[in-house]
Amino acid sequence: MLGAGINGLATAYSLLKQGVTNLAVLEQFPMGHGQGSSHGRSRITRSTYSTSKYVELMQVVHGRLWPAWEAAAGQPLLHKNPGIFFGPGIGRYQESLRDVPEVTVEEITDEEARLRFPPFLFPDSPRVLVDHTCAVVAADRTMRFLTEQLRDHIMDNCQVQLIDPGPQIFLDTTRGPMECERLVITAGPWTSRLVPRLKANLRPAHQDVGYFEIEASAQVGDFPVWVYAGEQADDSFYGLPEFERPGVKLARHRTGPHGDDPDRPIGEVLPEEAAADLQAFVQRQWSGTARLVGYDACIYTNTCTEDFILDHLPEDPRIVVGAGFSGHGFKFAPLTGQVLAELAIFGRTSLPEFERHRAAFAFYSAACW
Repeated sequence: MLGAGINGLATAYSLLKQGVTNLAVLEQFPMGHGQGSSHGRSRITRSTYSTSKYVELMQVVHGRLWPAWEAAAGQPLLHKNPGIFFGPGIGRYQESLRDVPEVTVEEITDEEARLRFPPFLFPDSPRVLVDHTCAVVAADRTMRFLTEQLRDHIMDNCQVQLIDPGPQIFLDTTRGPMECERLVITAGPWTSRLVPRLKANLRPAHQDVGYFEIEASAQVGDFPVWVYAGEQADDSFYGLPEFERPGVKLARHRTGPHGDDPDRPIGEVLPEEAAADLQAFVQRQWSGTARLVGYDACIYTNTCTEDFILDHLPEDPRIVVGAGFSGHGFKFAPLTGQVLAELAIFGRTSLPEFERHRAAFAFYSAACW
């Protein structure tokens, strides 16, 4: 395994559960670092998506896979919480939800939404979707659970400098040469450095996340997880209630062909331009005041469709790649981990729900930016 973010750890954990013990997880940074996409206290899980395949797959994730992880961890990893989806672009969600009618999402008026979800104003959303499958993911606790399960297999501070797919797959690393029979690459925004053919398909995009103190109750159960869907995909925002750190979480969902450097320096405070952007959103969409109390940064690895790549390398079926999670991969980790593990072992998965849509996640389906 190359990369010990959420999808790398999920894959390694699935391999262990299937009896693979001769396993190494290589991570170029110290465990717990903040350079990638898997740190931080919380994430959203939801069923509301703009394409029905993700709506269908989330029913598997919510119904079977996250509960299995929680049972193994001996603690809740998902904290049920209402979720709201609003803005001029929610039509793209409404259509896909109609294709999966068993999902419990209701549609209400903006007037009812203002009564149920202060401090939101909904000035440009006459209809609001309420997703009752939503939850706050305890992201940091999930990472610590997986890290503990894999403690004998993780090698951090181990950067891979060369992959040579000979009779045995040879890896030149900063901790010496290694050989393996199977290789799974889940290296986030560094993936295209290891798999150059993906440079045209993957674009890293830096994300600035603010934490705000608000006048309304901000706790799980009182304050929703939410997504604001603008008319254009790059005009979307999201947020979560206060969870294991002060302040509600608020960020722009920054997609597009940015091509940011994953080794970028990360400052200690929210940059002025990002702060102004988030404050302008607050002034348009919320009542009351919001005071900035914290900052975090992460990075997306975007595909132009925001679809994942979960497939063998076309030229070498011994190498499997999980990439392009586009800012919405954490919630899928129990599924993508099982998918990548089974592709590495068997060349196919035991999940009919995934196999039905497998072509959408193949290398040949990944469009160029």
